[in-house]
Amino acid sequence: MTISTRKFITSLAVVLLSSSPLLASAAGNGYKMALIEDAPGAEYIKAGQFAQAIELAQSTRIADSEPFYRQVSLCVSYSRTGQFELAETACNDAVQLAATLQAVPRSTKREMRALALNNRGVMSLVAGDKVAALQDFMEAVRLDNSDLTLANLERLTVSINGNDIQEIALQAAE
Repeated sequence: MTISTRKFITSLAVVLLSSSPLLASAAGNGYKMALIEDAPGAEYIKAGQFAQAIELAQSTRIADSEPFYRQVSLCVSYSRTGQFELAETACNDAVQLAATLQAVPRSTKREMRALALNNRGVMSLVAGDKVAALQDFMEAVRLDNSDLTLANLERLTVSINGNDIQEIALQAAE
């Protein structure tokens, strides 16, 4: 493993974001997005200052940063401010850019693509598209079976099926 790969992997500390009133109320309580801690604007996003995060992620002084990081920040920020057309573009770009990350193992690229798909899924939920969200969550789980993506997929499945899943589980337990 190269030093740059180690540095990249150690910088992938993922911050789970669930405290936004927009996401909590519009997507259902508990859906979570992921943010790479070293992404441009991450500190602003954690502080709920989304306009500043967007401005920083778009600024020319950040132009040399990893494009994937910028798009993840924009995806989260636009989603949390209700700018869904811009969020969709940023989320789609993040999904595509995850495959182009340089000097990282293939497994890390899969993990980053899964996180980008998860974020796009939450954005789709907030925008009212449960079908697109379900597709993204299922693909994210297929790529990387993380607790974050599993929890979002399970929550959406229960939401779609209502109590049917719980009743089936109870019947199976008997």
